[in-house]
Amino acid sequence: MNDRAVTDAVGFGIFLAGLFYAPDVAAVVGPYIVIVLASVIGASFALKRRDKTTRLIAVWYFLRVAGLAVLITVSLASMGSSYYSSVTERVLITPVALIVGAVGDDWPKLLRAVVRFIFRTIDLARGKGDTP
Repeated sequence: MNDRAVTDAVGFGIFLAGLFYAPDVAAVVGPYIVIVLASVIGASFALKRRDKTTRLIAVWYFLRVAGLAVLITVSLASMGSSYYSSVTERVLITPVALIVGAVGDDWPKLLRAVVRFIFRTIDLARGKGDTP
């Protein structure tokens, strides 16, 4: 192995994978280790917010949310890095997986809140504010 410093979470994932795999394989497996870990941590937050159900339903929800985060993280990180050229995909992978997992099934609520914020900001800019 080389003696480069680990500077981000993906580098740490590659380092961990390098303990078990060849360096070329570790470079591919490492980012997915980080994606899985971040999505599982995020999904645990979503599961905690959820109403109490049976264990089987909770496990299914957890796996579904974490699986969705694993599936769409790279695409969302790629889109984010295309909008912000100073930020690389590698930097965005961890927070995107964590956020997607943490939001869980609350995407409609989150999008409604974002739209309300945008409309309130537009009203404030037009001078109408929140006065009745």
